[in-house]
Amino acid sequence: PMMSSSSVVAITRVYWRRRAIDTIRPSRTFSSTIQKQDTSNPNKHRQKSPLLTNNNELSAIVNSFPTTGLDYAFGYGSGVLKQQSSSAGMVDIILAVDDPYAWHTHNLQSQPHHYSGFARVGGPRFVHWMQNLGARLYFHPFVDVEINHMTRNDEIDANTHPTTIQREIKYGVVSTDELIKDLTCWKYLYLAGRMHKPTVEIDLMNATLSEHEDQSMQEQEVVNRRDEIAEAQRQNLLAAVSASILLHGGQENRDTSLPIIQLYNTIAGISYAGDIRMQTGAEDPNKVKKLVETPGMQALWDGMYATIFSDMQSLGILTKDDVKLELDFDDIAMRKQLILNLPKRLQFDEIVGVASSKDSIHRGSELLRAELANIVAPAAKSQSIKGFFSAGVSKS
Repeated sequence: PMMSSSSVVAITRVYWRRRAIDTIRPSRTFSSTIQKQDTSNPNKHRQKSPLLTNNNELSAIVNSFPTTGLDYAFGYGSGVLKQQSSSAGMVDIILAVDDPYAWHTHNLQSQPHHYSGFARVGGPRFVHWMQNLGARLYFHPFVDVEINHMTRNDEIDANTHPTTIQREIKYGVVSTDELIKDLTCWKYLYLAGRMHKPTVEIDLMNATLSEHEDQSMQEQEVVNRRDEIAEAQRQNLLAAVSASILLHGGQENRDTSLPIIQLYNTIAGISYAGDIRMQTGAEDPNKVKKLVETPGMQALWDGMYATIFSDMQSLGILTKDDVKLELDFDDIAMRKQLILNLPKRLQFDEIVGVASSKDSIHRGSELLRAELANIVAPAAKSQSIKGFFSAGVSKS
């Protein structure tokens, strides 16, 4: 369903009218709960949340949402993976669903407080319209959730205590089809770029149906698209390595080795090429370095890319040891092979260059850099703008 511009204007007017009324009402804090807190239980304690490392907690958070039609979910960011020495940040989660309109319809019923005033007034049609702008991703930032889990006394195994942990999360919802398109075609390089970096896949095996989901949805056959997403992600990682190697071509005084840590920094920076947030200082300028060089992070990168490096080594493209890659960055045959690993929209002969001209190879690398920025910039800009409407004034 599509919305006309006049409908959006009408919704906006109603929203601001309601905001004016709300300013004279007592404020109310909303909190989504996975299980309502039982204040009658003296063993249940509220505590500040430590760094999130437990997949069970991620699964518990996902279980607070409608799970019918949920194909895939992953966590990322400093609240999931420790990227610096500071305390845990917001927990970032992406949910890939087969039908965003149906999913938001149920989520609006069960957790309307996750949505902006614009979205609550406009309903599922407005949310669906917003979903299809930008990188086809709808974010809910600064949402408080409470997770009930068990903590164990190491000395007395039988002594367990129910504990309620509060988390602040941001979750994004995307169509599974759009996620796969971005991974394989670099349509927006938004989630594809996010998935160039370490993430934590969330176990959906124990997902339970929300009480607000219709019986008709509960009876639908579940189609598991995890394998399809995994293959798309393999293509995404191969393209990321290939593009990063091509970006290093044609440089003066370039030898045949590339430190792996430097390659990871290049990969991490792909999705920030042309990002207005980096250009305006809205994003941490050291973010790429933190994503790669924080102690413990390189092991996660190594695990992500081990199969890709092994495959490229077996094809004779490169050799690898623990700290560096060895390859001829200006070898035209190799560059042609790497180009074929990129999405078709980036398979330009000009990027390959000419064997007898190092300048042409350098120009090819710069052309690739510019084309990557041309993909990233529009999606990043539109996602930032639409946050005003999807998150609301106070959260955008």
